[in-house]
Amino acid sequence: MKVLLIIITILVCVAILLFIITYPSYHREMRGARNRLLADSKVFKTDHGDIEYSVKGEGTPVLLLHGAGGGFDQGLWGGKVYLGQVGYKFISVSRFGFLRSPIPAQASIGAQARLYCALLDYLNIGRVIVVGVSAGGPSATQFANDYPDRCSALILLSAVSMAQAPGDKDPFYVNIIHLIQQSDYVYWLFTKFMQSFILNLMGIPSKVYKNFTPEQKELAQEMLDIMHPMSQRYKGTINDGKMIEFHGIATNNISATTLILHAKDDALVSYGHAENAHQRIKQSKLLLFDTGGHAMLSQMDKVRDYTRRFLKDIPKLDK
Repeated sequence: MKVLLIIITILVCVAILLFIITYPSYHREMRGARNRLLADSKVFKTDHGDIEYSVKGEGTPVLLLHGAGGGFDQGLWGGKVYLGQVGYKFISVSRFGFLRSPIPAQASIGAQARLYCALLDYLNIGRVIVVGVSAGGPSATQFANDYPDRCSALILLSAVSMAQAPGDKDPFYVNIIHLIQQSDYVYWLFTKFMQSFILNLMGIPSKVYKNFTPEQKELAQEMLDIMHPMSQRYKGTINDGKMIEFHGIATNNISATTLILHAKDDALVSYGHAENAHQRIKQSKLLLFDTGGHAMLSQMDKVRDYTRRFLKDIPKLDK
């Protein structure tokens, strides 16, 4: 009993020391993240709900739909990483429950798609390329289905296409992710000192991360950092699971040419989602990588090349 008490005392002292050493840096970074979020976005208010958004760049309009743990900022980061910044007008939103987009009483994937359409009307934007990453896949697909005249092309990257597929992350580990999401400080600690562990939880296997180049490790760190503060994204992550479980995704009315990219070793959203989307979307092209993990960071050069070549074949859109 005395030994146990000594061990507990030592652990408590270490925890207090860690907090004292790290909290100033944490507080400074969180203050910067919150200021950045407020400065870079607006909220569009409608009778059907509010949606946070940001518009960046000039060129072909692209609607960016982020994944779990994201927001408009993650969408903009994804647009830059996957497409590049030149030649596109990025319209990036925060989906239901993320950052300053509230969850409406009757939240559904279809309702989310309707809000995207209302925002595009408000911005006087006609047709768009729609990019859905990870948990952004369902509402990207639904938008392409419900508004085929507004969607010129659909790109699905490591995207969810159904409630559950064989090989998805075990619920035990998903619950660990959800616990971490609820504390900005705990998530920050993981991003600073346990990158490989948190990335493994997010679907990038440790063996994939181990072989990352310096550029790929930098991208991975950017991906982690862009999700600060994490607690403001937790409700949206939980809501995503509820919506797809109860409402599903329609695909029978999609007319846009579709590109689906996924890695076979994605440990969060298994490549069964990509195969399901490819089977259900008639005019889709499926490209699977043997390795790359969730977000396919180790295949980024190939992903960029495939998406750019795919978009070259898309007719010029309404600006």
